[in-house]
Amino acid sequence: MIAQRPLRVGFLHVGHERSGLRRYGGILAAEAASRADVEVIESDVGGRDASWWELRRAARRLRDTDVVHVQWKLADWNPRVGGIPRMEVVLQSMRRPLVVTMHDVYPATGRQAWALWPTALGMRRLGMAATSLVVHSEEERGRLRGRVPEDKVEVVPHFVETRAGLPAREASRAALGVADRRVVTLLGHIIKRRGHSLLIDAMRELPEDVIALFVGTTRPGRESIGQALEEQALDAGVAERVRFMGYLAEEGLEQVLAATDVAVCPFQSMSASGALATVISAGRPIVTSDLAPFGELNALEPGALHPFAPYQPGPLAACIDEALAVAGEERDPRVMALARRLATSRIVDRYVGLYRAAARD
Repeated sequence: MIAQRPLRVGFLHVGHERSGLRRYGGILAAEAASRADVEVIESDVGGRDASWWELRRAARRLRDTDVVHVQWKLADWNPRVGGIPRMEVVLQSMRRPLVVTMHDVYPATGRQAWALWPTALGMRRLGMAATSLVVHSEEERGRLRGRVPEDKVEVVPHFVETRAGLPAREASRAALGVADRRVVTLLGHIIKRRGHSLLIDAMRELPEDVIALFVGTTRPGRESIGQALEEQALDAGVAERVRFMGYLAEEGLEQVLAATDVAVCPFQSMSASGALATVISAGRPIVTSDLAPFGELNALEPGALHPFAPYQPGPLAACIDEALAVAGEERDPRVMALARRLATSRIVDRYVGLYRAAARD
């Protein structure tokens, strides 16, 4: 009997090397490559300003694969023209079945007419080209309705990495200078929809021993957002209790996670969130806004998340206070149960099924 060769899966990486999408694709590729029945071939385009020649060369490296997986965020493909020209270069250069994970899927607002805007045209072209379009929640599936073929859309939740252990909690707290404080942490890029402003206002209603750590940076060209938040904290009288940590490499991030009592995700809107996946992996209690994607995750493991509503400082402060009251030294068992349900290996099982289906088609 002739042994079946491994499924050959290509990963096309696009975007800034520190971007969440690059990290997401790299983690999936590494997990898939650990399997005996999958052979992984990775090809790196470079940053979002890569030339057409670089796009073509990177795509051609994947011409001998059975299927190619691409992470799609319009900003990486030139949003002014819906990403269409750069996408066409890739499609024509490799001509392989395509699985696309859609990131930052938000509903249309205001005057955005999906039939006319370049974004809509680019998404429709992508929907025609791909074998499968992956989103991370049923809410996102609904946002794509009418914009891409519905039978191509699959829901695969964002993975949660497995953390064998975190640094010693007391040592981490001492190193960060928060040994005598209760720590709430908001992780991720400093952007308006992540809710930093609301948390600053909520800090006025929390006890004096509570300190907020903001872990992440503003995006290039948007430094004014961070400056405005620092001024807001000063005006609110909580500047000494709000610490802007900036970007942290893995070692520093794990130190913060170990020191955290409660993680906070007061998002105004959301698609999938790598920051949320990271705090789930740490096993600390998590306070969230009352958004549908959070509700879907909480339904998987009831009580793992602590939602607040309405979206105002008072309810957020009250929810944080309640979560701090039950936060212990050990990891929260409900959060850890959710982490196991969303473990990277399980999520890659789902993706491998999509790869095989795409290769057959």
